[in-house]
Amino acid sequence: MTLKLSRNKVNHLTRLIVEYIENNEELDYREDVTGIRFKVFNLIMDELHFFQQIEDRARVRVNSQKRSVPEGSREWEILFRKYTNEELDKIGRLWD
Repeated sequence: MTLKLSRNKVNHLTRLIVEYIENNEELDYREDVTGIRFKVFNLIMDELHFFQQIEDRARVRVNSQKRSVPEGSREWEILFRKYTNEELDKIGRLWD
């Protein structure tokens, strides 16, 4: 469930998004392209960091069960998804 992207992949996604913005005549922007690229990059990185924190909290909850649930097992995956969704529900966010 974890989505890990390298810095190079985030840079690539950022370039694709900025190219789309530049080439779309229906979009009007006032900031220079470098500023937009910087903001898009930071937004993606912030979201990845946010979801990593949610996953870390869910992982702690699964691992704190009274009986040990082996990571990677079907039960662990179900609990992990449940706790991840509960963490996101607390703050009103959706995932998948």
